[in-house]
Amino acid sequence: MPICMTARYRVRPERLEECRRTVREFVRYIRAQEPHTLFYLAMQDTVDETRFLHVMVFEDQRAITLHQSSPATRRFVETIYPSAVEPLEFGDHRILGYKAVEGLEAD
Repeated sequence: MPICMTARYRVRPERLEECRRTVREFVRYIRAQEPHTLFYLAMQDTVDETRFLHVMVFEDQRAITLHQSSPATRRFVETIYPSAVEPLEFGDHRILGYKAVEGLEAD
């Protein structure tokens, strides 16, 4: 059964551009190197640009372990965690329904 998780965080304004770059690189890596990460969406709040939300769906626990041990996750942690205003908030969720659209790309 797929595992759905979220991560929410807010970064310091002076670190915003670096964090945004890091998130984009992170998602590119996931797209190219993590076939068992079934879905990954990283979003930035439009009102408070320092707030981010990531939604991820993993095939199973093994996929989470692979994701967490990747070099891209290490780079993400090294940049985002020290930039965060408070500790990242992680959540586990049950999928009740979804619609996926092919070709949805970031700006």
